[in-house]
Amino acid sequence: MSNTMQTLRNGFKGPRRSTGIAAVEFVISVPLLIFFMLAVAELGRAFVQYGTLSYCVRNGARFVSQRVTRSTSGQIEIPGPVVAQARNLTVYGDVVSGVSPLLPDFATSQVTVRTAGNDNIEVVATYPYRPMIGGGLLPIYSGTAAPTLFTMRIPLTMRATSIL
Repeated sequence: MSNTMQTLRNGFKGPRRSTGIAAVEFVISVPLLIFFMLAVAELGRAFVQYGTLSYCVRNGARFVSQRVTRSTSGQIEIPGPVVAQARNLTVYGDVVSGVSPLLPDFATSQVTVRTAGNDNIEVVATYPYRPMIGGGLLPIYSGTAAPTLFTMRIPLTMRATSIL
């Protein structure tokens, strides 16, 4: 019995020897957890914006494909008002210029509408993706715009469905 008591007494050092370990673990692990949480949120935000941009380009291409005309030489042409309306539809979600774009910092100058030969039209949108940190959501940069993380480019070719 005395041997067991001696082992228990030597093995247990008491609460005083482990007072700062939890605080050290907390200080080490919380920044890593916050970093991974922000990375996952940023990746999710990029996927959502890519999906929105893809949907907008698809709508613009569908709009143009239904409103092209055929020239006297047999080639398809896109009337000027249709190009402007398609750009507005791609950026604002409406053929009339809206108040706010569907994506932040998205402009009609970033949308290209052209014929692609063989009765096809092509709508291309390039969108500079800006990160959440330093952009509009969590401003870190003082007075300057956030740097572009990467540029999303979505080209979509569609056959003209009803040629006027």
